[in-house]
Amino acid sequence: MADPRIHHLSVLGLLILGLIFAISGAEASPPQGRILGGEDVEQGEYPWSASIRYNKAHVCSGCIISQTRILTAAHCVSDVGVTPVSISDLAVRVGTINQYAGGIIVNVRSVVIHPSYGNFLHDLAILEVDPLTFSDRIAAIDLPSTEVEGSGETETETEDVDAELPNGTPVYVAGWGEQSDGTVAYKQQKSNFNTLSRSLCEWQAGYGYESVVCLSRAENEGICRGDAGAAVIDDQKVLRGVTSFNFGPCGSKYPDVATRISYYLTWIEANSQ
Repeated sequence: MADPRIHHLSVLGLLILGLIFAISGAEASPPQGRILGGEDVEQGEYPWSASIRYNKAHVCSGCIISQTRILTAAHCVSDVGVTPVSISDLAVRVGTINQYAGGIIVNVRSVVIHPSYGNFLHDLAILEVDPLTFSDRIAAIDLPSTEVEGSGETETETEDVDAELPNGTPVYVAGWGEQSDGTVAYKQQKSNFNTLSRSLCEWQAGYGYESVVCLSRAENEGICRGDAGAAVIDDQKVLRGVTSFNFGPCGSKYPDVATRISYYLTWIEANSQ
C-alpha cells in the first residue's frame, strides 16, 4: 500500500533512503513484496494495532502500550530529524482491521521522537493520544521485562541481546502495508518471521546493531510501505520490536529490520507518564 508520508519526507530523509538502498546493494524500484503472505487478520486478533494517519490517510502502523500511549516508527512522524510533524495533521484509528472504516479515530496530543534518532537507527516514537477505552478490540500489548541474567530481577538488561531472541525465534507482524501488486489492502494483514542473530544480520545486510531485531523471510515477502511501526510479537504476545524499514525494494533478499523494544524500556517508561 502506498505510503503518503514518503511524499512528505525532507530532502535529508530522501538522502537517507538512498543510502539504505546503497548499503543493500539493491536499486530502488516499485515495491514487489507484501506483509509476509498477506493473510487476513480477524477482528480482535491484534487489538493493540493502530493505523497512524497523516492528513487523514494511513501512513504507518502503530501499537498501543497503554490507554494514552502508542508506539510507532520515528520516521513516520518526523518532519526533520527529531522534530515531529504538526500534531494537528496526525490522528490514529484503533479498534478495527479496516484502515478505512470502523473502530474510532482519536486525536494525537503530543509526539516524542527518540533523541538519538537518525539514519533509521533508534527509529522509535511515542504518541500521546486521547484516552482509549479498552475492549476486546482495543487493548495494550505487553512490554518485555528486562531480567538480570540468572537473578530473576527486573533492574538492568542483559548484555547478550541474542539471548532474548535466539536466532530463528518465530515472531509475528500485522499491518496495512503495500501488497505484492502495489495495491492498498483495506484489511489488516498478518504473517510470520524468524529472527536473525546479530552476527547473521551483519553478514547478510551489514546491520548487526544490538538496538535492532532483524527479521528473515522468503523473498518476495516482507514488510512494505505502510507497515512501519507495527508490533513484532512473540509466541507469548509480548512486544519484541517495532518494524522500521526494509532494504531496497520490498521483498528483497535482505532481512527486514525492527527496533528492539527491550533496548528502549527505560526511555519508553520515562516518556509514558
